[in-house]
Amino acid sequence: MKVSLVFSQFHLYSEMRTFLREVQTRAGTGMFMRKKQPLTVEATWRYPLPMPMPGQPVCATEFEAVSQLERLPKPPRMFLWTDTERKCPEDWGFIASVRQGIPPQGIEAELLAWADQYRNAWLAVDLRDGVIPPSTVTPMEELLSSLKRPVIILVSRSPEHEDWPQWVLPA
Repeated sequence: MKVSLVFSQFHLYSEMRTFLREVQTRAGTGMFMRKKQPLTVEATWRYPLPMPMPGQPVCATEFEAVSQLERLPKPPRMFLWTDTERKCPEDWGFIASVRQGIPPQGIEAELLAWADQYRNAWLAVDLRDGVIPPSTVTPMEELLSSLKRPVIILVSRSPEHEDWPQWVLPA
């Protein structure tokens, strides 16, 4: 049994005219004109996230991150992925993001080994001004999303950061 769908041109044209009317407006001369509306583009995320979620990193300054972690009922174990250990806040572990003579594959493998060893720990990634960013083979956003654990991106000025939503605990 062969089924063919044949539509009349008039039917298609009337459907198209209806579609066009929804998108466009008629000018006084009978020609179609586009409705012009300003496009609002925000440089940053519009709404902050109340908690870092696995697969969705959030950003905060070091002060914001430390103060919000203290407000949690049971603060998680934190590790900072940064270039030098002296940049770690008190009671945070250290993961080297750059090592002399170690290729990006080695840095990434070390992070993945850490993720297997500390399954309940949170990760903070140091992307503040003046810090050497982690060198990895996988793009940073893809790697952090694949960790499936809460990730905080430490930045110098969190409201101005546009790649990740800001972390703001509800009052």
